[in-house]
Amino acid sequence: MTKVFNFYTINPVISMKKILFLIIIPILLNTAVYAAYTVDIPDNSGYIVDEISVENSRYFKHTCTWEKIEQEEIIINKKKLTVHLDSSEHEFKLEAEVMPLNASDRRITYSSTNEAVASVDERGNITTYNVPGEATISAVSGKVSARCKVLVVKGVTGVTVSQSQLQLYADRPAAVALTASIEPPDASIDEVEWLTDDASIATVDQNGTVIPCGVGTTFVTAKTVDGGYTASCQITVDTFEKKKALPTLFYTDYSIKLEDAADIQLTANPTVFTSNTSPASYDDVKYYLNPQNFTDDYGLYQFLDLSGSNGMDADKINSYLAAKGVLENMGDVFINAAKKNNISEIYLAVHACLESGNGSSQLATGVEVNGVTVYNMFGIGAVDSDPVRGGAEYAYTQGWTTVEAAIEGGAEWISKNYVNSGQNTLYKMRWNPDRPGTHQYATDVSWASKQAKTLKNMFSAFPGAKLTFEFPIYKNQPEPTIRFD
Repeated sequence: MTKVFNFYTINPVISMKKILFLIIIPILLNTAVYAAYTVDIPDNSGYIVDEISVENSRYFKHTCTWEKIEQEEIIINKKKLTVHLDSSEHEFKLEAEVMPLNASDRRITYSSTNEAVASVDERGNITTYNVPGEATISAVSGKVSARCKVLVVKGVTGVTVSQSQLQLYADRPAAVALTASIEPPDASIDEVEWLTDDASIATVDQNGTVIPCGVGTTFVTAKTVDGGYTASCQITVDTFEKKKALPTLFYTDYSIKLEDAADIQLTANPTVFTSNTSPASYDDVKYYLNPQNFTDDYGLYQFLDLSGSNGMDADKINSYLAAKGVLENMGDVFINAAKKNNISEIYLAVHACLESGNGSSQLATGVEVNGVTVYNMFGIGAVDSDPVRGGAEYAYTQGWTTVEAAIEGGAEWISKNYVNSGQNTLYKMRWNPDRPGTHQYATDVSWASKQAKTLKNMFSAFPGAKLTFEFPIYKNQPEPTIRFD
């Protein structure tokens, strides 16, 4: 409501005070409003930040103009700096910013814990000297700080491994230790990372211990932490037993045409996964859906029947499980779990080895949940966001308090959800041709063919195994020529 003053009937002094009050108070209120800011931080700014977000008020604070805004953190562009002795580069810039950007005092002071190794000036310019050692550069503003660790080291110039070639046998596995030699021997940082090109053929731990898993050839590599130098050993894995059992093949006819099935599969939002995930095209789907594109070599193993026994006994499974952590000597457990759940004993064993890092993963060796140690051999429930916690919590709900219980429970889950629910091959797990576009293990169109390579490598470790292949044929497709090795 608007109030009208009659200046002819009220005291003029009082009237002037009221008028000034009405003018000044809105001005004061206006200066006390909360301010909102928008800031653009370029991607190439070089600062180390956790997340760029205006909503979380990291960069600017909403505040009254007369409030003092305290410093909350300092972000820097380097948290660690490694410099080699005799390096031609010894001047570096430590970029630092006080957050929020509208803090009342944004001044930064710099200091070094060891100026003989590295000094810093008032602008954050770091100078290193030809002296081996360590220094910590601190950036401080008010009560907050950030630190950059500076190492001046004798650099690595190369690496070699103890063997360039290694012959192993998958059906008589033995752990073999490789060693890495750093050059020069007195290099300051002598750590290496061990890597394998194909874990379905041979794995390696961070001590350089190699374990055969399947038949084939791969490379195990030692990579230096300092400099990234590499040296490799070629690993060839064969079977001591050469005689192979002849496989069994049968065909399953489907009443739907390949083209129509591809149309339906496309509605399930399939993907193509390389380094990134992207939507699959109709041609992508049709190619990987068509069984006749995979009639030999690795591709054929996506049609391997995973239900029923392969005729292996506990001794043969135990031979394969030798040197494989908590899975060693669990042959009887795998055999019994396979029989009980009508599933391949070889598939159970090799699947457990893959998922558990040959019986050495955190979930395989036991995780404590609510004071109880539980085990998970197949990674069931191990969600991407927190696989150890997810897998452990699922194991806890299932009562998997021993390795044996985890094997038996995992076998039941695999059988119930896939192998004996009409999806007894990798192809069926991916495409579910009886019900196209539903209940599929993966979205990647090439998932089955990728996994088939691993499956062949590992099943080849059992040359006497009885293998059965179920090959699908869509309406109007001819019977293909299948070529086994």
